[in-house]
Amino acid sequence: MSRLYEKNRDLSRPIERLELTVQAEEEGRFDQFLAARLQWRSRTGARKLIEQGLATIGGEQRKPSSKVREGDVVIILVERQDEGPEPEPPPIEVLFEDEHMMALNKASGTVVHPVGVHQRGTLLQELHRRFEGKPLPKLAHRLDQYTSGVLLIAKSDAVRTAFSDMLEVGKVGKVYEALVMGRIEWDEKDVRAPIGAAGDSRILMNVGAESGKEAHSRFSVLARSPFATHVQVEIFTGRTHQIRVHAAHLGHPLLGDHLYGDGIPVGRFERFALHARRTRFPHPITHDSMEVTAPLPPDFVDALDLLHLATDG
Repeated sequence: MSRLYEKNRDLSRPIERLELTVQAEEEGRFDQFLAARLQWRSRTGARKLIEQGLATIGGEQRKPSSKVREGDVVIILVERQDEGPEPEPPPIEVLFEDEHMMALNKASGTVVHPVGVHQRGTLLQELHRRFEGKPLPKLAHRLDQYTSGVLLIAKSDAVRTAFSDMLEVGKVGKVYEALVMGRIEWDEKDVRAPIGAAGDSRILMNVGAESGKEAHSRFSVLARSPFATHVQVEIFTGRTHQIRVHAAHLGHPLLGDHLYGDGIPVGRFERFALHARRTRFPHPITHDSMEVTAPLPPDFVDALDLLHLATDG
């Protein structure tokens, strides 16, 4: 099973608590353990959680200097800020639907499920609202907040499991379109370069990391200009930020990519230029061959025109 389903939880519901089990090599001060595990918090921030009773050892409040031992379970209650007015529901555009599954055209900027600071107004929460009183739909996979295009949704656990299994063995074909920096002179290139976390970062990925996992992408040129290239990218693995990392590895990062490129927007295109264009897969129940295509969004089309990439140059 993929990492998405390891805990089999309802991803539409924000996480309310975390439970961390202390390993032998992590024994020591409570605040040091917490700061090491919660890398986005400083030691002062970790101490504050302990003093407020939001982080406990087995449910018992302790001092920051208390010792944690192997096997201790540290429980962290997730703070909720003043939520303010209810956000606008995200758009739901259906490309295909039957009794077993849906394929949606996800808009750029839409968060798929609650994560980090984005705890309300997500696509999955809106789907659950619409399906209230019926079996709730589940994600078959995920897209980053600013990636647009085809997103597959399962209407039952059986269909979700089938999609997860197909993804693991490469039976779901994913084709993206992207705009990258610079003029690419070659027509097609396979990239087989492992991807893993960059150092201790929880966000940034890179090629050749010690923890890197096999990653395979195929880039094909669709159109060229002196300053940018419109490419099609087929991926055969599903690593975090795979296309963005491989594009940067080739020396042609995605336009607008603030992590792996210069982040400079192109006209009204104020995001990284990546669209999940087409997905092919055997239907998880009928086993019919399926292909779902999402049209390019208006901002992507505008960027193509602005960069004179409508035809090969």
